[in-house]
Amino acid sequence: MRTWLEIDLGALEQNLNAFRALTGTPVMAVLKSNAYGHGLSLCAGALRPDWLGVNSLEEAKSAREAGAGAPLLVMGPVDPADFSELAGLACTIVVSNRSEIEALPQGQAFHLKVDTGMSRLGHHGAALDSIFEYLASNSQLNWTGLMTHFANVEDVTDQEFAAQQLAAFHASRQKARKAAGSRSLLCHSAASGAAILLPESRMDLVRIGISMYGLWPSRETKISASTLIARGDLKKDFILKPALSWITRVAHLNRVSAGSSIGYGCTYRPIQETLVAVLPVGYFEGYDRRLSSKAHVLVRGMRAPVIGRVCMNMIMIDVTHVTGITPGDPVVLIGSSGTEQITAEDLAGWMGTINYEVVSRIEGNLPRIALKRN
Repeated sequence: MRTWLEIDLGALEQNLNAFRALTGTPVMAVLKSNAYGHGLSLCAGALRPDWLGVNSLEEAKSAREAGAGAPLLVMGPVDPADFSELAGLACTIVVSNRSEIEALPQGQAFHLKVDTGMSRLGHHGAALDSIFEYLASNSQLNWTGLMTHFANVEDVTDQEFAAQQLAAFHASRQKARKAAGSRSLLCHSAASGAAILLPESRMDLVRIGISMYGLWPSRETKISASTLIARGDLKKDFILKPALSWITRVAHLNRVSAGSSIGYGCTYRPIQETLVAVLPVGYFEGYDRRLSSKAHVLVRGMRAPVIGRVCMNMIMIDVTHVTGITPGDPVVLIGSSGTEQITAEDLAGWMGTINYEVVSRIEGNLPRIALKRN
């Protein structure tokens, strides 16, 4: 293999168990977007969460084909034409409006999403009250849950807006329970950041996405968690272990003279004779073009800078200082080598984005190898 990912199943299990211990509530493993780049089928077949969360019919099919037997919630917008096929996969569907509810097959379980401040899916105010009235007068509908999504937990250390959303959701939950009558509703609002920082958001279920893969939702979340640990409000042993390593191999070595142009646009010219290694990975594979002449990789336990522009399927690195390098040597794009480490957060910083984008955009057809490290 020229380029592959290694997924540590032990890390995934550890992270899920960390949230179980922290929250004391059932945990949903969110597998959308190819399990945040970690491989949906691999993760669905290996994990044993209380619930699974996906975004679409296609992801639901992949999860079931991988052997996932847990209750499965389809959280993204779904074409009503696909409702019947989802029903055959024993899925619960998230709906946001009355027309979707009316299009559901008879007996299909669904959770209603309400808008508490995200202004994305769901309704609030009079529009939501109208849906509750409809649900109250149609007790035969298999309404099994109520949910919302926070808009501003991860970007801040002050959770004032999240508190407003929680208050809105609590009010909606009271109305929902009245409308549900004898139907029991699973109420959930917390994704990774809220599950860590806001105990009152945990309710009946927590939806763990980015942090199940061992990544913090944001720097602010990690800072807030450190404050909670210092106060004794969060267990010191709450640790997230990254599960993904991304590795490629040296494809070619080329010694160039000082002043030679390297890559498209001739944007990099070394000031001395340089040994250039070519790696068979580029922006098609998910190694973003914004990493051009910014990022580092790890070769034989040493950092090596990316030089010149990231190409569609290749990048060049400076390995002048790496003794004994040969074609075929492994190169770490994300992960550890020796005492050095490159993280998804490192790449996100160089790119000016978030770790979510870094891992979820790694090309889906690259091999994912399941490992179980200590």
